[in-house]
Amino acid sequence: MGFPDLTRLAFAYAVSFGAYWTGMGPRPFSAAYAVTNRCNLRCAYCNTPFMDPTDLSLEQVRSLFDRLHQLGVSRLGLVGGEPLIRKDIGEVVAEAKSRRFYVTFNSNLVLYGRRPEVFEDVDLVFTSLDGDPETHRERRGERSFDGVLDAIAALVARRKPVVAICVVGEADLPQAERLVEQAEKIGFQMHFQPQCLDTEIVRGDLGEHVQSQELRRFWAGLLALKQAGRAIASSAPYLEVQSRWEDFRVSAFHDPRVRCAAGRGFLYVDPQGRAYPCAYTKGKAEPIDLLREDWKSAFPGTTPCTVCNVGPMLEFNLLFQRPFSATADALRRIA
Repeated sequence: MGFPDLTRLAFAYAVSFGAYWTGMGPRPFSAAYAVTNRCNLRCAYCNTPFMDPTDLSLEQVRSLFDRLHQLGVSRLGLVGGEPLIRKDIGEVVAEAKSRRFYVTFNSNLVLYGRRPEVFEDVDLVFTSLDGDPETHRERRGERSFDGVLDAIAALVARRKPVVAICVVGEADLPQAERLVEQAEKIGFQMHFQPQCLDTEIVRGDLGEHVQSQELRRFWAGLLALKQAGRAIASSAPYLEVQSRWEDFRVSAFHDPRVRCAAGRGFLYVDPQGRAYPCAYTKGKAEPIDLLREDWKSAFPGTTPCTVCNVGPMLEFNLLFQRPFSATADALRRIA
């Protein structure tokens, strides 16, 4: 990431942070856009492949990106489904970069070998590794591990920063340590997030044998690894929250004493152009059609929940609630 790009991103975050704390209304610096719900995998915990398969046209994507740029968004995450399913995904990336967004790209990388050129202008790549090959395939499908490590190695060789996400459903610290060791050998980082429940974009549940006390010990172990300087992208404040989370069968709740930054500092747009405060609120909050409505005037300023342990949303919230430590971790991850 070049210094001008980092400066633009930092400035957008500073404006968003100031608006959040002064009550000036929403000024999100970051947006996640699900370019499609379609996917080549059927992960045990993900519901998006079973949702509306309709995508925006490229012309509609251009309009959406214009609106996000006018809103003050600087960081744009392209997510799915699987973005590489879209035949025009290279053009989508090009449109994003033409508006000077810092572009992150979430992909399972199974299709990387067919379309490596798509990643040329991507700033940061997120992928998934849920454990050893057997565990990964058990949770994500028979062909889900094919070529993934080779794709990560190829991206690292191209000097693309890569973060692999492990969805945590079991308190298996030895397996997590093996993932971190693998990341250190190849040259990427690991992010861990709990399996979230009770929202439209997910499915499945934690097994009855999974105990919150065991999971808290697991997250405390990851925090110790992070503090030891291991290849863990998850921020220390984030890991601290997870290590104290009371009940992992409750992913989010409303506390009237707490204000969430979703909708103000960041937002989520589904494949049909409908915007929500965050991905977790899809199906819980009223959508706002960004092709027809202005987020600043249409967003009601409230969210159905205010406290969560949902991976990306918690990390973004910490940027606003614990800015110094969380921002320092974020800069090390993207710089």
